[in-house]
Amino acid sequence: MIDDHQLPILYVGMEICVAFIAIIGNLLVIIVFIQDRRLRKVTNFYVISLSFADLLVGSIGIPSAIMTKIGLPRGSMKLCIIMLSLLIILCTISILNLVAVSLDRYWAILHPLDYHKRISEKTAMIIIGICWLLGSLIGLLPLFGWHNDYNDDHCYFIPTMDYNFLMFLYFATIVFPAIIMAIFYIRIYIVVKQQISMNKV
Repeated sequence: MIDDHQLPILYVGMEICVAFIAIIGNLLVIIVFIQDRRLRKVTNFYVISLSFADLLVGSIGIPSAIMTKIGLPRGSMKLCIIMLSLLIILCTISILNLVAVSLDRYWAILHPLDYHKRISEKTAMIIIGICWLLGSLIGLLPLFGWHNDYNDDHCYFIPTMDYNFLMFLYFATIVFPAIIMAIFYIRIYIVVKQQISMNKV
């Protein structure tokens, strides 16, 4: 474990850079979306939801990750679990929004005639709401008791999280979303390639 006074400078520096880029970049996207009415289309709702999620990851999630890297907060297991749950919630919501974006692109390209009939503003908001709700439920599982109890005063991610929960989190937020997005984008690539070939004939 990291000594109380030892700060991983390289890690913290990289995390701060990523946080800065995430905050500025996504904030600009949100501002442009609000100011330009032409961008307020259903397909952009997913992008804005993703931008807002990533903005929270940059402003809250990454600082939380830095704190847990050096064992903060100390002396409060409850506060530690709350912080780690918040970190998981934000990252999970961001990943689920990526899946929603890929689903939207998949439907728009493979079913262009049905897209505007089936994907209304209400449908998009429901899908986005599901992403936020599901991400929150997954992240709250440690608060519901799915974590380790240990005597160390430091708040480290791995020792605090239950192994079975980490495995669940790995498959639920990394493996399955990656497989789903890969299927969507491979299918999109095949369809686009076929359309280009047909246009050349």
